[in-house]
Parts: sequence; C-alpha cells; structure tokens
Amino acid sequence: MKTGNIPLLLFVIILLANCKKKPEEPYSVDNILTDNALAAVYFHTVFREAENTWALVDSIIKYVSETYEIPANRPASKTLTYNADTDTVTVKYNEWKTGGHLLSGTMYITFLKDAYRVGDAKADVKLDDFSINGQTVTGESRITYKKVNNSQTDHFSYTLLDGAAIREKGTSMPVIITGIISNGQYNRIEGGETLEQEDDIWEYSGRMTGTLGKALSMKYANEVQSSFQGENGTVHFTTDCKFAEQGIAKITIARRPDIFYGYYCSGVYYETVTHVD
Repeated sequence: MKTGNIPLLLFVIILLANCKKKPEEPYSVDNILTDNALAAVYFHTVFREAENTWALVDSIIKYVSETYEIPANRPASKTLTYNADTDTVTVKYNEWKTGGHLLSGTMYITFLKDAYRVGDAKADVKLDDFSINGQTVTGESRITYKKVNNSQTDHFSYTLLDGAAIREKGTSMPVIITGIISNGQYNRIEGGETLEQEDDIWEYSGRMTGTLGKALSMKYANEVQSSFQGENGTVHFTTDCKFAEQGIAKITIARRPDIFYGYYCSGVYYETVTHVD
C-alpha cells in the first residue's frame, strides 16, 4: 500500500500539547492512514464478493453442482464452481475488476443449502493465492445473516479471523498490516432487489484491530464513528468508489495522536488530535 495511492484531500493537524515529532518514528500518519484505509476497503471487497457469490448460488446455480462463468468466454472473468457434496463454491478470479479494484486468485465459500437470507445462516470464507491490486490478501472470515424485525434491508455480521493480513505480492514479502474484526455490522441499504453489485450501498460499522507490518509491535484500533460532530459517521461503501462514499473512522495507537479520517470516493482526509493529560 503506497502512500501515493491515496490523495489526501485535506491535511489538518491539531496539536493540543507541545509534542515534538520523533525523526526516528518508523510510521508516519500518512502511512498509518493509507494502510488502514486500504485494508478496510480490501476486506470489505472480500465480504462483498462472498455475499454476492452466496446470492448467485442461491438464485442462479440453485445448489446444483456446476460451473458458472461471469462473463462467459472473456479473458477477464470470474468462475464459480459449486460442489453440492461439500456445500462449497470455488471462485476463481482472472484479472477480475470490481469497484475499481483488480482481483486475482481463489476464494472458497462454504454454506448450507437453501440458507441464503435465513436468520443466523453462516458462510465461511477462505482465500488462496488471492490478491487485490497486486497485493496479497490472506485470512479467513465469516458472514452471518441477521433477521431484523420490520426491516426491509439485508443485515449481516462480519467476523475477520486472526491471521488476516495484507502484504506486497509474493509469499516472501513482509506483512503490511494485519486485521481482526470481531463484530462488524453490514446493512445493505440499497440494491437488495437485484443480483447486481453495482446498485448496492452497504452501511458498515465496526472495529478492526491488528498490527502495522513495518513495526509489528505497533498495535492499532480502527473504529467507525457512529456520529461525528453531530453528523452521521457510519461508513457507506459503493462499487463505484475506490475507498468509500462517506463515513468517519478513528485510528488509535498507544502513545500517538488519534487519527480521525473521513472518506470521499477518490480519497480520504484526516486530522490528528493529541490528548492533554
């Protein structure tokens, strides 16, 4: 994740105490922000692809062992192969572009038959030689459908298990960032009537924790703000945004200023706040 990939649209630093920046610090605010913002959208992309695959198997493949290619006979495509004996669909990505991101590799998703949109139904996700924009994404996750009374939208909980990480392409490359999400919440507030991903708008709230790869002892917490300065801070993801459409999150690292950052489709902006004890 290179800093140049994120245009910083607004740069505001608020210093509430006399604090000199240490020149030997291994991680700048720009680096912390870049890695966290891209990790959030990468793991969201994994969630979105898994949920859409679950819907396709339910509506198109109908839990019969077969292979389904999207689009058919094109160099850039993804291929779904469902195995009714193992309740598992294998998705192979061949330079598949979605939401401005290029996906390659394999995703395995396991779920029970006829369980899509059934309360507490689960889909387990595993990645194999999987990459987004040439950067390797590893780890396992689980999505769970949640029935909410009197709600017309889709609700899912999202768990990103310990071991999830992003690194530069190649198994020998160092880890950039690790991530764990214990209770992420996704609500599809638009687009649930179709199988197309392009009309989906996902509202996300949750807390991701992990370590920064260039300083593995540096632990972070990245938490979406439900509100910020009187405004709704919940993150909204769409497929036409490189990062997210809107939302506010806070990155907390011990003995460092908090980083509040907001999303625009084309980039992010941030400010840092140093606490006064």
